[in-house]
Amino acid sequence: MRTAIVGAGGIAELHVSAMKRLDARPAAVIAETEDEARAFAARHGIPRWGTELELISDPAIDAVHLCTPPSTHSGLIRFCLDQGKHIYCEKPLCLDADEAAVLAEAARERGSVCAVGFNVRFYPACLALRARIRSGDFGRPLLIHGDYLQSFHALPARYQWRYDPAIGGPMRAVTEIGSHWLDLARFITGLEITAVSARLGRFFPKRRIGPDGMMSPEDESGEGEVIQVESEDAAIIHLQFWEGTIGSVVLSEVSPGRENRLTIEATCERGNFWWNSEANGVLSVSRKGGPIQTESFGFGEGFGDTFYSSIGLFYRTVLSPERRDGSARLPTFDDGAENAAVCAAILESDRRGSEWVAVRGAGRS
Repeated sequence: MRTAIVGAGGIAELHVSAMKRLDARPAAVIAETEDEARAFAARHGIPRWGTELELISDPAIDAVHLCTPPSTHSGLIRFCLDQGKHIYCEKPLCLDADEAAVLAEAARERGSVCAVGFNVRFYPACLALRARIRSGDFGRPLLIHGDYLQSFHALPARYQWRYDPAIGGPMRAVTEIGSHWLDLARFITGLEITAVSARLGRFFPKRRIGPDGMMSPEDESGEGEVIQVESEDAAIIHLQFWEGTIGSVVLSEVSPGRENRLTIEATCERGNFWWNSEANGVLSVSRKGGPIQTESFGFGEGFGDTFYSSIGLFYRTVLSPERRDGSARLPTFDDGAENAAVCAAILESDRRGSEWVAVRGAGRS
């Protein structure tokens, strides 16, 4: 299968690493500048490179990886669908929930295999957790809660496109990392989120960009332009699911010492499960009155390996038409649209002072 990749940043590096392991080295790369495209192509032995989308119009290219900022996704997806391509798009699907629903419908109409990069669900422990919960042996889920904590945006931090709402959107922690947690909660339980109540934390709305490109609080002395940051550093979100299940999640991109910690706990009628990404090879379970049991995944995967598993399933689905009735594990554009609707409700709830807001079209897929 011949592929192309749009974007040449850090996430594109993870994609191309997985592609090489799958013997699907890209035939072309498109980047914002020729220098970026040339350098990326040289590093990875990609024969064609440039800045024009026409590079991926080649009929020999079957699938396109979109590894660009969220504001570009919608236009790129429409172009790829018009060219009859299969698409693996990084999350979020796009910045507008209504547009995300339109894109999901367009993908179904075109018959293209279209996936979203919710790679966290591909940790072996998360797949096992899904199987355990959905088996019904533990009864229905009652409570789902957890957190996703990172430190990358704790000040001082380098200014980048994620702080520009025209490129990254009005939210940051919710759409960048929270989207993974929300997808995982839906994935393991099979339950849609129907309503949310949220409070977003914007701790340093005014920041100074120093000569070295690093941001600091405005009130700290130093040279540089003062900017307004509208997106959130953290969030606390309460959730209502189908069937009366409730939940909550804490999100933070400003927690030193937490490089990439995602936790999720699912309390069911007859048992309790918990998992965290810092010990991703262990899944814990307990029933009332019984011991805590742990299932170990000795050949468990790291974060980069989950891209290999996710992209590998995408390729297998492309190559096997019988799989296109909807693989149970592949995160599709329908999942991306549902996620976008939840994120939109979270933003609306915060703007309304944490009022409960219904998720439009919950369970449309």
